[in-house]
Amino acid sequence: MRRAILLLPLLFLHGCSCQQHPPVAGPTTRPDVAADADAVQPGDSPPTPPPTAAASTALSAVAADALDEPSVVHAYLSALAQGDLATADAQWTSGSPGGHPDDAALRALPDFRGLRIQTGAPIARDTAEPSRLREVPVQIRVSTGTNTLRFEGWYRLQPRVDGSGWEIHGASIQPVLN
Repeated sequence: MRRAILLLPLLFLHGCSCQQHPPVAGPTTRPDVAADADAVQPGDSPPTPPPTAAASTALSAVAADALDEPSVVHAYLSALAQGDLATADAQWTSGSPGGHPDDAALRALPDFRGLRIQTGAPIARDTAEPSRLREVPVQIRVSTGTNTLRFEGWYRLQPRVDGSGWEIHGASIQPVLN
């Protein structure tokens, strides 16, 4: 079991099957747009091409090489499971979750034996372009020495001041009763 806990960070660094990402939208065809170039009449403007991946990354609020929002949540929860509160706290705004974080029940658990994290696609919680406040839905299953506990909720993230990546701004994590 100790090997599983030691290997857990490697799964997060290299990707893991429990992590959900939104599907990448491919180019779409519209039936009202003609397929050949001869259909464009003089004076008409050509149809606008669909946005490319380069265009969508240009609208990012953080550096292109930064971890995405679900990966930041995974790194934070992995550090908690390993008992590394300094690394976990560094994921928060100001380097600390504050006096009484909304995931205090999760942070107070002793004896992590296993951890399963399932994240949803990040949701924009502001109207800025690009979004500067994202919410990552999360379902967490924690095995301790005595039982298995489930938690649900979300973590809100914002860009770091220097734009180098995302940091946790707030959380709402509650235990789920069976």
